[in-house]
Amino acid sequence: MVPDNINIVVIFAAYLLFMISIGVLYYKKTENLSDYILGGRKLNSWVTALSAQASDMSGWLLLGLP
Repeated sequence: MVPDNINIVVIFAAYLLFMISIGVLYYKKTENLSDYILGGRKLNSWVTALSAQASDMSGWLLLGLP
């Protein structure tokens, strides 16, 4: 490997380890499928609104419309 690529590999490995640790943490907190899908029914209304808006914009951008 070229020395420049080592930095990229180390940063990517640290990021991957961080993401896996978050996944394992929340896997242990989830009790059933309903908790996973509905977020334990603990999401605020603004989180739901942001999620709905992001889903809506994703559909429009996929079609290439403004």
